[in-house]
Amino acid sequence: MNATQPVPGLHRVPEWPRLAAEVTADGTGTLTVNGQRRACAAESVAALRTGMIARAVAIATQLRRPIRLDVTEDGRTHALAVRPEGYVQLVGADGTIPAADGLSIDEGRCRICRRLQPVTSTTCVQCAVDEPLRVEVAPLAEPNAVTPPPAAAPITRPNPIELRALDELHDVEQTRLTRRATPARPALRLAFNTQRSVSAGPRVVIGRNPEPIAGHEPLSIATPGRMLSRTHATIAVDDAGHIVVTDLDSANGIELQSTPPRWLTPGQPTTIPEGSTILLGDVECTIERAQ
Repeated sequence: MNATQPVPGLHRVPEWPRLAAEVTADGTGTLTVNGQRRACAAESVAALRTGMIARAVAIATQLRRPIRLDVTEDGRTHALAVRPEGYVQLVGADGTIPAADGLSIDEGRCRICRRLQPVTSTTCVQCAVDEPLRVEVAPLAEPNAVTPPPAAAPITRPNPIELRALDELHDVEQTRLTRRATPARPALRLAFNTQRSVSAGPRVVIGRNPEPIAGHEPLSIATPGRMLSRTHATIAVDDAGHIVVTDLDSANGIELQSTPPRWLTPGQPTTIPEGSTILLGDVECTIERAQ
């Protein structure tokens, strides 16, 4: 084959928009989209990477083409291409990627119910939360998501359709940030038989020493018999004001103290009446919405 001829199946990845991710060993990092920098956090480095890829997939889907994601971890930077279908590939030195034949799509667990799902998911198939793999927690700079690169830069400028598509995605993102900034959900009040009552936000994860779950406040609970798992359950107030409890595959499960008592299905979000008491191993917890 003549060396000047393009290699069949290669696709050039445009330089715009440019996403940059920084990943640290404690499961935190930042994601920057054309100057808009956001703090990110997840329960593990793997979950953080998956959440950042899911965000890139959303932008790639909006633009209907692969986009570039530069990931810096352990002092090394890797140039990745993220396709709308969820495939991730290394970008070659010439800025191209081959066909996505034989590649698999990354999966992660929902930040609310822990259901495993692909990075292309926009809504959790189990608990219906938007952006189930989201790891972004706060903006770190003034938004400037749709500003194109300088005219002098030796790269292809975005066309008006792409600018409008990313602008629409940015508007949706800003709306979600505004909604999160205004606490629309009531907080929780949790009364335990092993310690003093706790007032918390609308989403908590409880256990002996719970692992972080994005969007949830971790609460360590006293468990004299150590029957409470390290990360036992999430308790949340949903958009409709209902109290939802999810057993995170705990060792001793969760029993709702109803008449008759019933066990909650692990991994399945369950709506319970306000004022209900649940038994988590050797810990009783009565759940109410704070006034």
